[in-house]
Amino acid sequence: MSALKILCLHGAGTNAQILDSQLAPLVRALQKDQIATFHSVEGEVEDSPGPGIEGFFEGPFFSYYKWPQTVHDDGHSVTTAYNMLYEIIEEDGPFDCILGFSHGGAVAAGLMVHHITQNPYDSPLFRCAIFFNSFPPFRMNDENEPILNEGLEGKLTVPTLHVAGRQDFVYNYSLNLYKICNAETSTLLTHDGGHEIPTDAKMITKMAAAIRDLSRRSMFS
Repeated sequence: MSALKILCLHGAGTNAQILDSQLAPLVRALQKDQIATFHSVEGEVEDSPGPGIEGFFEGPFFSYYKWPQTVHDDGHSVTTAYNMLYEIIEEDGPFDCILGFSHGGAVAAGLMVHHITQNPYDSPLFRCAIFFNSFPPFRMNDENEPILNEGLEGKLTVPTLHVAGRQDFVYNYSLNLYKICNAETSTLLTHDGGHEIPTDAKMITKMAAAIRDLSRRSMFS
């Protein structure tokens, strides 16, 4: 079985180097059998540091588009982000899988939905996806409440893995993203932590096993 080539998207107000640090224990676990390679790409919108970042990591800090979007945004920032990712896929791909943490997960899901909406007769952009503590694509309304984007149901059909912390402030949104994916091919792993990629040995073992399983299932999707 060939290794999954994974395109990795970081959270809001972070950067590619931070994501590499967050993923490092998982990457080491998967290097043993060379099941996956990870390729982090950095957003282009300079931003303030995200939750838990300031004082621990050096900037500059980035997001992929203006975050969060509001119902009044014209969508230009999102379109620019998608076009940047399309260029990276064209130059450095193809990629078998996309991985997103938090905001990066919303970008990943949104890109996949956008692609299949614009190209309904094409194959999905990726064979599978991995979401860590992720949001579904959404906009903030005038009451500062998140409203899920329309047209998400039934669009994310490829096998997906969702990892969510039960103490995370976005936990319910992570469950929402899981619920709009294909029930027959989606896997949910929860842990006792917060808004983070788990680094404890037990969860690393579980996540690595789930990614190996995702790789196998994606071969037949």
